[in-house]
Amino acid sequence: MWARLGAASRNRSFYRTLLCLFTIPVCRAVLVNRTIDSNKGDPSTGFIPIYQPQSPWADQTCSGCYIQPDIALAFDGTWNAATYHPELQNVNVTLRFTGVAVWVFFILSNANDHGTGTTTNTQLNITIDGQYAGNFSHDPDLSTHDLIYNATVFS
Repeated sequence: MWARLGAASRNRSFYRTLLCLFTIPVCRAVLVNRTIDSNKGDPSTGFIPIYQPQSPWADQTCSGCYIQPDIALAFDGTWNAATYHPELQNVNVTLRFTGVAVWVFFILSNANDHGTGTTTNTQLNITIDGQYAGNFSHDPDLSTHDLIYNATVFS
């Protein structure tokens, strides 16, 4: 009889421990890669990038732009471009996101056969949360006229 009570007591302890384990909240985190299009924005949050000032910016609807990337090769069929002029002080794009990493992709231009005065070099600074995070520079390759699509300029 004592053996049975001991076994029942052990069983109750086992089930109590098991019950405690199942009542502990389980947390799970999953890394998600989200691509934010330059015109269409973040499909999850609806946030659209902010271009400032608006005047120097052009997109795939620009009929007067000398450089016309193939929208079939541009991510989601869109692109944006701006030419910096010193009187503008800053030309920038603002994105809002919560995450642990960011990659920035550009379409880069090479040989300047796009018209007199067309700028084909690319220079940019990256700022994240108000802090300088890096820069990128692309001098045109004069041996080719090809555009470089989906070029990683920051990661």
